[in-house]
Amino acid sequence: MNKKILIIIIIALSAGVAFYSLRGMITPYVSFDEAMESGSYVQIIGKFDRGGKMSHEKDYFRFHLTDEKNTSMAIHYKGIKPANFEHADQIVVLGVYDKNSQAFDADKVLVKCPSKYKKAD
Repeated sequence: MNKKILIIIIIALSAGVAFYSLRGMITPYVSFDEAMESGSYVQIIGKFDRGGKMSHEKDYFRFHLTDEKNTSMAIHYKGIKPANFEHADQIVVLGVYDKNSQAFDADKVLVKCPSKYKKAD
């Protein structure tokens, strides 16, 4: 009987770890407005706002994204600036909007450069 309980506990813990590890893959895309309201872990997509402030230090990067409505949002990322950041067609950030700092605290920043995958003319 004890072996069955132990096996059930191991399976439950393994499922929990797998779910936590894959949360970035199942995190929904939301609009900027929804990200500001939800207060939960989400991902948003936008374009680098070249008119906004950008700064990067050793392990901290700040920039602004704009969405399809031309709404701008400050992004704070504890990490280094991704390669080809300025050339990205779209940028996806995963994290949580912080109402106190009025910025999206990202733990992942992904750049999408489709020109890399386009067929040459």
